[in-house]
Amino acid sequence: MTDETILELIRLPGKREDGFKHLVLKYQERLYHVVRNRTTTHEDANDILQNTFLKIFRHIDSFEGRSEIFTWMYRICMNEVSNHQKKNSRIKVMEINQHDPIAAEPFMDSAELMNSLEKVISGLPDRQQMVFRMRYFDELSYKQIAEVLQVTEGALKASFHHAVKKIEAEFRSKQIL
Repeated sequence: MTDETILELIRLPGKREDGFKHLVLKYQERLYHVVRNRTTTHEDANDILQNTFLKIFRHIDSFEGRSEIFTWMYRICMNEVSNHQKKNSRIKVMEINQHDPIAAEPFMDSAELMNSLEKVISGLPDRQQMVFRMRYFDELSYKQIAEVLQVTEGALKASFHHAVKKIEAEFRSKQIL
């Protein structure tokens, strides 16, 4: 079912909930992966996703169609992730401080590599961190990211390029690459 068809269904009296079910079915997995890449537990990701869809349901009438529906939902989702992270920032800081830095080994398994990558990404400036995650993990196009962040594609490409260079430099210094 197309986004337009789903939105038409949502706007029909008595069909709003049916249309919303189609919207959830179409996008829940994609949004879950967006959230899961930014949370430490499956439970947190589910809570954030549930809050995201509640907000989408409450505010679907305010969707003006100036962007893709996924872009609009993505922005709501990222706001929920941000709210969750702010609420739990003290806990997260304590968890990060309790972990020992990973020593580079000649053969790293994928979990160690992802842990190292996450630590390096977390050290990037906020804008670079956000753009890198959206492009690398969420696989959004520069156009979609520009709509979400309301900046030019050129600025995004520059931020992504700088983030990649910093990540590469960090991995080279640890002899991971």
